[in-house]
Amino acid sequence: MAGVSSFTDATFEPTGERRAGRALYRIVEGMRFDIGFLGSSLSVWVPPGFVTDGPSVPVWLRWALPVGRMIKAAAVHDCLREDLRFSKLEGDAIFLTAMRAERTPAWLRELAFVAVRLNGSRARAAAAAS
Repeated sequence: MAGVSSFTDATFEPTGERRAGRALYRIVEGMRFDIGFLGSSLSVWVPPGFVTDGPSVPVWLRWALPVGRMIKAAAVHDCLREDLRFSKLEGDAIFLTAMRAERTPAWLRELAFVAVRLNGSRARAAAAAS
């Protein structure tokens, strides 16, 4: 479908480290997520070397997420959570759009969106403390 949100190609590599029991992945080259219609000039840049733990879902749901599922959307969301120019609501809404672009099944998209809406903000708490 022309004119919808899309990602540039991206390669992720495991770092060999873990955070809160989840494997960490580093983006090898930068990735851009274009939001909305083609030519909207709205995009999120995830820089080379950015580290993500993928989608933060409850342990009981991890069976539904094979390695790599929603990794691009999660990287965009994690990047936005560190960028204090975006509110939590804006970052979460872009995450929902990114999951749709990554063709995440609707039931999983909605569940992941509710999970991030209920989750606090580690990045903002860390920024406020410093």
